[in-house]
Amino acid sequence: MSVRDRFVKRFGEEEAKRFEFAAEEHANDINSKNKGKDPFKWALLICIGYQCFEKEVYRKYHRITAKLKEINQFIIEDADLGTHDGDFDYLSLFAGVYNKYVSKKKEPR
Repeated sequence: MSVRDRFVKRFGEEEAKRFEFAAEEHANDINSKNKGKDPFKWALLICIGYQCFEKEVYRKYHRITAKLKEINQFIIEDADLGTHDGDFDYLSLFAGVYNKYVSKKKEPR
């Protein structure tokens, strides 16, 4: 099952479309030339970078209705963003914005 399919199963088709539309609104020649093999991962990364679902004013603008805590949980547990093979918001990467969303494998002691 794709990341988008899992997202739709949990939050619904309309919410997935809202995330995709929000990401497209922020697309530019730097962050969107290569959306990778899984364009929904790209959409999630752009929405994280632009805080589309974190800040209330942006949630309202993009009409995102899912609870922030549930979105965060989904991204951390089910989106597997560390395997994304395309573009993203590079400033957010350098600022460490994505760190909490990428699962870290623990090294054996």
